[in-house]
Amino acid sequence: MTRLFCIPLLLLLLFAARMALASTDAPTERELHTSECVAALDVRSEELARQVKAGQTESRPLLVSTLEAGGAFIGQAYLQGERDEARSQAQLAAALQAQKKLPEADLAARQSSCTLEGTRLLSQTDVIGRFVISRLVQRRLQKLVGD
Repeated sequence: MTRLFCIPLLLLLLFAARMALASTDAPTERELHTSECVAALDVRSEELARQVKAGQTESRPLLVSTLEAGGAFIGQAYLQGERDEARSQAQLAAALQAQKKLPEADLAARQSSCTLEGTRLLSQTDVIGRFVISRLVQRRLQKLVGD
């Protein structure tokens, strides 16, 4: 009987060890894509915020929709179990550095495709998710333009 108890315990310990190691594994393609899109949309948001602060109020709706698209990526990643904030922040920092090497046209294309994808993700989000993203957008707006 003791031997039967040891096997499930051993399997449980092996599973726990694997899960601990998983957090140090290289990022998945999905994680990389999310980081790339969040980074691209973050840069776009900062650019739009500068325009709004400079008095170009027509840029404000585009700023809000860009922040919503970025929030949708973050929400999706969270719902898919990506909850290691330190890991996510490191991936975002790496994506921000990598995109500095992109030609301007490539960055603009990435920003455009990520905005479309984020908007699609937002349209598939339930009411609670939209509320959370809305709060995230409001906090980011406050930080960027002081509203």
